[in-house]
Formats: sequence, C-alpha cells, structure tokens
Amino acid sequence: MFAVQASRCRARCRLPSLETLGTTLGGPTRPGILLLAAILGAVGCAPAGAGPGQPEPAGAKAALGVEFDEIFADPAFRNANWGVMVQSIETGEILYRQNAEKLFMPASNNKLVTAAVALTRLGPDHRFLTRVAATARPETDGTLTGDLIIVGGGDPAISERFYDDDPLAVFRAWADSLKARGVERIAGNIVGDDNLFDDVHLGPGWAWDYLDAYYAAEIGALLYNEGAVTYRIVPGDSLGAAAGLVSLPPTDYLALAADITTVADSTEISIRAERRPFTNEARLWGSIWIGQDTVTRYIAPHDPTLFFVTVLRETLESQGIDVGGAAIDADSLDVYPPADTLVTLFTHESPTLTEIVKPFLKRSQNQIGEMLLRYLGVVETDTGSVAAGRRAVEATLTDWGIPESSYIYVDGSGLSRYNYLSPDAIVRLLRVMARGPEFDVFYDALPIAGVDGTLRSRMKGTLAENNARAKTGYISNSRALSGYVTTRDGELLAFSIIVNNFDESVDAAEYLQDLAIERLANFSRQD
Repeated sequence: MFAVQASRCRARCRLPSLETLGTTLGGPTRPGILLLAAILGAVGCAPAGAGPGQPEPAGAKAALGVEFDEIFADPAFRNANWGVMVQSIETGEILYRQNAEKLFMPASNNKLVTAAVALTRLGPDHRFLTRVAATARPETDGTLTGDLIIVGGGDPAISERFYDDDPLAVFRAWADSLKARGVERIAGNIVGDDNLFDDVHLGPGWAWDYLDAYYAAEIGALLYNEGAVTYRIVPGDSLGAAAGLVSLPPTDYLALAADITTVADSTEISIRAERRPFTNEARLWGSIWIGQDTVTRYIAPHDPTLFFVTVLRETLESQGIDVGGAAIDADSLDVYPPADTLVTLFTHESPTLTEIVKPFLKRSQNQIGEMLLRYLGVVETDTGSVAAGRRAVEATLTDWGIPESSYIYVDGSGLSRYNYLSPDAIVRLLRVMARGPEFDVFYDALPIAGVDGTLRSRMKGTLAENNARAKTGYISNSRALSGYVTTRDGELLAFSIIVNNFDESVDAAEYLQDLAIERLANFSRQD
C-alpha cells in the first residue's frame, strides 16, 4: 500500500524513487531505511484513510508527528539519541519535538551561535582593522631605519578565500603601499604584534592528533590564510618519478620533507600530510597515479604570528623591498615601543562581516569562528580570550531569553567536544534572528539545500532544494542540521535535528535528516 502511495505522490512532492532511496544507503539490506521510504509515500499527500489497525489521522500536524516518529525510530539508529525541534516562525506553534530540551553535541551547529551573536554585537557592516606601522618615518633615501610593525586587529579574512584565490594579494598590495610611501628598504625587523588576543592559540578540548590539519589551525590576532599552507601535487613525467609540488603561499616557513612517488596503479593514490606537534617540521608522503589530476593537501603551521610575518617578509622581498632584519613576534623584543609612538603608515580594512560570515557558515570555516569569539571578548571586556568572548556570548543568549541550562558554549567553531546545545536553544536562536534586523544577512549566509556550501549535494530533486537554509555539523558520532525551511503554504519554519552516539555511517544520518526536511518542505496545513 505504501509503495503505491509513494508512486502517486512522487510527482507532486518530487521525492526520489524507492530504488534511489535504497541505493543511497547501500542497497536493500537496510530494512528500517526502506520502510521509511515507503512510509514517506504519504509525504505532502496523506492517504484518505488509515491503514489496518491504525487510528485516523487528526490533521496535518498529527500526520507530521507520526511520520517523524517513524523516521527517528529507525532501527539502524537504535543505539543513538535524536534531538528534534520544529517551530513556526510566524505563529510560534511547535510542530514537533523529541528530546528538544536535552543537551547534544552540536559540532558546527555551534557556529550558528557565534555568527548570530557577532552579527548582533558587531553589526553586518563591521570591518576589522590591521595597522601597518613603523618605529620611524621612512628616510628620503627610501630606507625605513626601524622596524615595520604589523598590529593585529583580529582580521579573519587575510586569506586567499576573500581575494580571488590569491593568498598573496593582501601582502603584495601592502608592498605597493609601502613603495608609494617611498619605502625601498627596511633596515629593521618585520614585527608581528598579536597582543589584541591572548597567546592561547587552540580551542578548549581540541584533540592533539589533528592539530596539523587545516580545520584545527592555530588562532591569533594576526591570522594569515586561515592558518594553513596548501600543497598542490601533480604526478611526475614517468613511473617512479617524484611528484611535482607547489606550495601556496610559496613559503619556506614549514620545514617540509616530501616523498611522493608516481605509480601506474590508480588505486594506489595515497598521500598523507603531517606536522610534528608544536614544531614546524612537516612531511608529505605516499604515491600518486600517473594519470591523476592535481591532488591537494593542507598543513597548518605552528605559531600563527610568525607564519604571518614570515610570509609577509618573503613577499616584500619578492616585490623588490629589501628587508635587513628577521620576521619576529613583538613579544621577543627587549623593548616594545608604546602604541601611540608608532608611525601609522596605512591601515588595512577587512571585508565586511556580511561577507565574512558567508564562508563561515556556508563552508563551515572553523578559524573564522574562533577569531570572532576572541574579538567579541575584546569588544565587550578589552580581553581577546576565549573566556572573555564566551562571557559576551552568554550575556547575549540571556538577553534573548535562552536558558543557561540549554547550552554549554565552549568554542566559536564547534570543533570541541565540550560544546553542548539543545535543539530548543537552537530554534529559539533561529527565531530571535528571524525577527531581528540582521536576519537577511544571517539567512543568506546559510548553506542552501542542493545549491551551495555544505548542503550543495543534499536534498536535490525535492521541494527542499533551493528552499531549506541550514547549518550542518559533523564530529565523530554526531551529525547536526539546523535552520529554516518554507512549507508548501509559504510558512517559514525553524528546525534543529541532531543525532549523537550513532554507530551507523554519516550518510545514513544525513539521509534521515534530509527525509525530515523534505517532509517539512511538503507540509501543508490544508492536507
């Protein structure tokens, strides 16, 4: 019966076929998932009568509840915990809840909190300022006799992501600005002043075994290229030859040992990257197929400030400005000149926060969140630390009426396993933002189902495609999806769906989340 109903409804609801549904999770050996696919034949077009032994549906909301109960009771997730909340933005009516007040590990859904608070506290037009200064004015012969000092302003956007995929665009522009002011040679050092933030460069609870990965790059008030070096690897010209390697930015900051061999077997593509903890000794090794296109790997260096000023020094020299001194952290100076005695040569402005939150949410870029959190601490308490930023976030959530018992907010990105949010808290935040002046910016920054960001390949061919806007979240054994979706009646809903402690594949968790969102996109109070 359900299969027949599914066949009748797919054209109207744009649901995938049962064969497609089964294939998505590995074929017909998953009875719980396939049963759900059949049950969801009723999506958006509930049958006129109930099945044998079932009560008559009591309306669209009741039918939605029955279907959601079935989805989240799937036996493949019998060991897992689901937390779900769905609420109307317009009326405040709760359409569904399951464990909505319980705490769940949100992974990158924590970014929703950071982005919402940053947009509210700082404003969408906020720009971060980096001061390029010197201990003396340039001499008439083109020499800057003292140090060039870069005073960090917590800018997360000095990165190829914001400058047409060119990691050196900002630094080359700075070289041009120095030349325009007559600087041809810097006699002193290139000094990085990162004192706007404290010197704790990692988030609370971050694991030691991924600190060389780009998504766990160290944080500082001077952050360059999101704290990572990109390596593009191409096969050699013949079997057994060493692979070609391009570093972006082109820098010697990492002491890199590379041993990648060109092989004939396409199944032998295995290239690994690592950096020894708290050093800059790194290596790339493995093999690449001779017919393979470019393979990309990332390594996050140790010490973001030294990484920043080292690449800046290298860039200035490549642009014809001679640098006599070294690239150093201001903390290593015997005497640091008072800030008000420095000569400001120029100030670099970041893109607006409106532009910065887009990759933060759409691409789930962790370092942006960590920079925003510490900067909130500066704005609220003059202290650029996680603890100060956390106090600013917690004060804002209290202002919004979100109970302290409904969250444990630890870092700005969600990388830490110490974070916990309830679906109820997330939906409350989504409703606050929907009623606020920053909503358009917040909404536009969320990934769009089937279109872009971390949802670009999900919910395609359904009414949720180009409709649902939601933040994904993934950390081991946790998958989250929270955001907005518009029903067939044009009603905007806020939702949060989090599953913790599952031992199934991530694809299986996403599948059930997507089914639920597709059902919401098909929801109508007229059915």
